[in-house]
Amino acid sequence: MKQTVVTIVLLVLLLTLLAACATPTPVPPTPTLPPPSPTLPPPSPTAVPPTPTPTAMPPTPTRVPPTPVPPTPTPVPPTPVPPTATPIPPTPIPPGLYVTNVRLTPDRPAFNQSVTFAVTFLNTATGDQNVSWRVYIFRAAEPTKSNTETGLLRSAIPPGTREVASPGTFAYGPTGRTCEDFFVRVGWLDAENKIVYFNTPDSKVYQKDFRVCDASVIPTVPPAPPATPSPVPTPRPGLFVTDLRIQPAPVRGTPLIFFPHFVNTLGTQMTFTWRVYIFRAGDLSRSFSETTFATTHFSPTPGEVQSLGSWTLPLGGPCENFVARVGWLDAENKLHFFMQPDGRIFEKPFTVCPP
Repeated sequence: MKQTVVTIVLLVLLLTLLAACATPTPVPPTPTLPPPSPTLPPPSPTAVPPTPTPTAMPPTPTRVPPTPVPPTPTPVPPTPVPPTATPIPPTPIPPGLYVTNVRLTPDRPAFNQSVTFAVTFLNTATGDQNVSWRVYIFRAAEPTKSNTETGLLRSAIPPGTREVASPGTFAYGPTGRTCEDFFVRVGWLDAENKIVYFNTPDSKVYQKDFRVCDASVIPTVPPAPPATPSPVPTPRPGLFVTDLRIQPAPVRGTPLIFFPHFVNTLGTQMTFTWRVYIFRAGDLSRSFSETTFATTHFSPTPGEVQSLGSWTLPLGGPCENFVARVGWLDAENKLHFFMQPDGRIFEKPFTVCPP
C-alpha cells in the first residue's frame, strides 16, 4: 500500500515536469524606462559650528585699594610782603582816675524798686587818688540836668582797678508808660565844688544807659533749686570775734577806739590778754600799729569789749586803707589772732581819710 502511494507521487511529479518542458518560453517585453529625474543640486552641507574649546576662567583678582595719590598742588605765586612797618606803640593812658563800669543791682529794675550802684574805678597814677564822688541819674528825655543822685562819698582809690559801692539807692515810680529810659554818670567835686564827670580811658565821659520798666514786662528767671548748703565744721568751743566797731568815724588826727564783739562758746568764763592790731591793707605780714594789751574775763554772754587805749593816724596825708585784727598771747607769749566761728581769721577793713 505504502509503495503504491509512493509510486503515484512519483508519477505526478514526472508528469508535471514533462508539461513544463513542453510549454514555450515567452519573450519578455522590452521594459519602458521611466523618464529621467531632474538633476538636483547637491545638498549643501549643514554648517556645524565648531565646539568652542572651553577657556579656563581667570582667577578672581584680589581687590587692592588704590594708593591715594596726593593732588599736585597748584603753584601759587608768593604774595609780595610789604616791608615791615615800624610798630606804633599804643597810646599810654595819661595818669589819672577813670571810670570803666557802673554795675546796677538789679540790672533790670522795675518801677518802685530800689537800685544800688557799684562803680569800677581805674587809677593810672602812681599813688592813691582821693575824691568825693557820687552817681548822677539822668532821664534820657532830659539829658541836661540830673533827675537825682546818690549820696556823696569820699574815697581813696589806690593804683589799679577797684569797685566801690555808692551810698544810697535810687527808685522811680510808675509814669503810665511801660518803661522809662535813664543813664548814669559819675561825678566828683573839684576845689570850687564844681561837678566834673569822670572820663573813660579813651577820654570820653563815662555813661551807662539803663531802663526802668513795669514789672509785668521784665522777664523773670525761675528760681534755682536751693543749693545744698556746704557743711560748716562745728568749731571747737572757745572764744571768737564776730565784729569790730570803730568809734568815731575814721578821720586823720582823731583818736580811734575799737570795740571787738566777742562770743564765748565754752560755757564758762575765759580769761585772755589781747589787743587790736592795725595793718596796712596792702601788707598783712606785719602790723602797722597796735592798741595797748588788756586782760579781760569773758563770760558766756556775747558782747562788745572796748580796747585799751586808742590809735591815731597823723594829719598830713591822703585817705589810707587798713585792716584790723584782734590778737591774744598764749602762756609762752606767742601771738594768735582770734578766729570767726567759721574757722577764718577775723578781719575788719576800714579807711581813714583827712578831715
